[in-house]
Amino acid sequence: MLSALLLGIGLLLASMMSFAVAIALTVSLMSRVTRTGYSGESFWKNVAIMIVITLVMAAMHLMEIALWATAFRASSAISTFEKAFYFSAQNYTTLGYGDIVLSDRWRLLGPLEAINGLLLFGLSTAVMFAALGRLVSGRLHS
Repeated sequence: MLSALLLGIGLLLASMMSFAVAIALTVSLMSRVTRTGYSGESFWKNVAIMIVITLVMAAMHLMEIALWATAFRASSAISTFEKAFYFSAQNYTTLGYGDIVLSDRWRLLGPLEAINGLLLFGLSTAVMFAALGRLVSGRLHS
């Protein structure tokens, strides 16, 4: 159990750090858009900004799933990367079909990844909501 706990904590930290980089890039994008004087008046520019932010967040979630899958594969908890990615996606999204089950030694990693996914989905939702709020505010005040 200790090895799974230590691996899980390491993965949580690595995941949070990489996601923080994506959030910082998104904040930088919104800051640059604001500094250029964009007031949120263009419907299609607003759509484009939200699509870019959503794609960045989705890409980061997929990278986090791949990070966990790599750990599952490297620890020999799951036999192939394809199965590890599938299992990881189930845990990260808290879907949990249960058709793949880890050994007793590694089973703690599933709930730890679910915690990670819940936290990062919350962060990405907050980032998208903040960006949308900024665009709506600009459109209402123009």
